Amino acid sequence: MKLVLLAALLALSPAALAASPRASCIDPHRSYVARPLNRHDVYVEASIGKPKPPVRLKTSCAFLEPAIAVSFSSSFTCVGQGDTVVATTTDGRRETCIVTGVLPYAPMEGDLKR
Repeated sequence: MKLVLLAALLALSPAALAASPRASCIDPHRSYVARPLNRHDVYVEASIGKPKPPVRLKTSCAFLEPAIAVSFSSSFTCVGQGDTVVATTTDGRRETCIVTGVLPYAPMEGDLKR
């Protein structure tokens, strides 16, 4: 039993965690840059503090492309699944939806220019 527990702890060592491909923590209570990537995804990057890799937020939004402003809120320190996203267009229309996933940012075919 102790040997199994020790093996599990070693598997979660800092080196193992650093090697895992997970999204960085973006705090919506601090300054960030958010831009639509396509109809459903948003590019988000922290704009102050220690540099962090940007993330791709997958959302339930149906039409993000014309949005000029995208904001989000979270009950916790890091934005995550179930948090709110608000997209606003130039004519003042708003779309409110939720985050369905947070991934490390990687360019994809069809993304809008950042």
